[in-house]
Amino acid sequence: MKNIPTVMGQLKLLVAVRLRQAQTPCSWPLSLQRELSRTLVEGPHNQQKLMSRYTTPDNQRIAQTRQASSPFGTRSAILKWGIFALLSVVLLSCSSSGYRFANSEPVQRYNDMLPGPVPEKDEFQRAYYTYDLLVRRPIVQGMEVPKYLAARDVNARDEVPASSWYTPRLGYREISPEELLRGPQKIGPPQPPVRVAKAKHGGGNPGFIIKDSRGYFYLVKFDPPEFPAVETTTALIVNRLFWGFGYNVPEDYLAFFQREDFTVAPGGNITRADVEQVLSLVASPQNGRYRTTVSLLIKGIILGPIPAEGVRKGDVNDKFDHKNRRTLRALRVFNSFTNHTDMRIDNTLDVYEGAPGQGFVRHYLLDFGEAFAGHAVEHQRLWDGFHHLFSFRQMFKNLVLLGLNVEAWENIKYTPWKSVGTFESEVYDPADWKEVLPYLPIHYSQPEDNYWAAKILGALTDEHIKTLVAAAQYPEPGAAEYVVETLKARRRKTLQYFLAPVTPVEFVVLKNRRLVLEDRGNILLGLNGDEARYQIRIFDGNGKEIVPPQQIAGKNNQLTIPISSELFRKAGQYLRVDVRKISRGRKAPRPAQFHLRGNGEGLRLVGVVH
Repeated sequence: MKNIPTVMGQLKLLVAVRLRQAQTPCSWPLSLQRELSRTLVEGPHNQQKLMSRYTTPDNQRIAQTRQASSPFGTRSAILKWGIFALLSVVLLSCSSSGYRFANSEPVQRYNDMLPGPVPEKDEFQRAYYTYDLLVRRPIVQGMEVPKYLAARDVNARDEVPASSWYTPRLGYREISPEELLRGPQKIGPPQPPVRVAKAKHGGGNPGFIIKDSRGYFYLVKFDPPEFPAVETTTALIVNRLFWGFGYNVPEDYLAFFQREDFTVAPGGNITRADVEQVLSLVASPQNGRYRTTVSLLIKGIILGPIPAEGVRKGDVNDKFDHKNRRTLRALRVFNSFTNHTDMRIDNTLDVYEGAPGQGFVRHYLLDFGEAFAGHAVEHQRLWDGFHHLFSFRQMFKNLVLLGLNVEAWENIKYTPWKSVGTFESEVYDPADWKEVLPYLPIHYSQPEDNYWAAKILGALTDEHIKTLVAAAQYPEPGAAEYVVETLKARRRKTLQYFLAPVTPVEFVVLKNRRLVLEDRGNILLGLNGDEARYQIRIFDGNGKEIVPPQQIAGKNNQLTIPISSELFRKAGQYLRVDVRKISRGRKAPRPAQFHLRGNGEGLRLVGVVH
């Protein structure tokens, strides 16, 4: 019985929070109801953190918790569940409003570039990282109740503001194919003559660090000898794609060098023999020239990989657990589209920019050369993109079926082009795509996170794709055309899959008391939408439905919902419109919510939830 004070203390705390906000019990938002249930089940939490969470202004979206039921067994658990059952009578009798938004403009730029001290550096330990992801973590998590929070880096319009992590590009402004090709370019490719400052010939991915005539340093990477051009083509295309998706990426370029261009820097620790050894391990030159990817080294204090969860110690601007950042969760969509299976934390980088004490941390994604199934062909793994390197689930499945089951990847064939390898779209299924090593934020992604990424991917046009593929200079006839068609097919499959779990409807305008919306999903897929219908439900600010549900038809992928003055007064000056798409008789799994507030000048949209 010793847990009674703790449970009652949590209950008093939550009630006090709501009294501070001067709301009646039946206006408790769904997120608070779930938080109350979770508190009673789990026992003590950081009360100060909980209090601050629910006394913030209501324009800050309160993240919802999705959690499986906890097991019964101990006396304390029975006690907690007894109190929970008693409170459920009250909680379940209230209509939940989910989110509530203030009458203010959404945050467009999150200022996380404030000056601060240099944070702690991380040392990447590959062996432990692999063991932790594939062995330790699955065992530990198998004995825990999973918790999935809504993304934290999202504004009231269900978008991600600009920050040190992300810059809105595709889907937010017009990006020409030429601008996408320029991408992150500021300094440009290396200017001759260049000198080799360092050489790497041990392990995988042999290469150089060179210094150009202006004093800039570049990392030089080559193709594997068995698959010439497979990485140097991919690296350029995918680097520019991820720049278009909004991420910070280094300046990567396709560059050609002759053997004599790689001169040794005087006074260095390498010799001509080191240079020749590297060149002996890479794809042979064509017409006397080596194909390479050159990557401008990022200036600043290198802090190490971006942690996949938690925050970076000492970074005063890093406020959100990384696994709860939409920018990182959305990599599930972008990586599956590009088959970027080599998604590890050491392919990310935190860099402190500015003088110590006066700078901030910027966050980068790196090293895209093994996307487009490049990782598969280099390591001779046709299953790459279909399975993790190891999983207990797959192991037990193979044991039970004695390895006799036929996997989808077994139907993959090598293309006729060495520069393409096994990149394909026929077998590809976004639902089953997997990175080689589990990347934690991807596995915390929610339908609304994937939908946000799908909207960005949908802004990638055929001309964008053709321009990038042409710039990659595939050396084999027919290879470029095949890659273009493969990317177009993978884009459509990816969009179809990640648009389906939500109602993909977006705000257009609120004018003359008419809420005009558009079916972004149909637009991205090139559908006219004339057959689609939409269920409309209208609630007040307390989550009470105030008119009977109705169905309306869209026209040219737009739908108009009238909001009368009488209806708005009945709602108490706060209105929530739920729109659920009905296509071919099937309802979307979840509605899109549009929150409206009123003032002396009329109505305004204050919040969107997908």
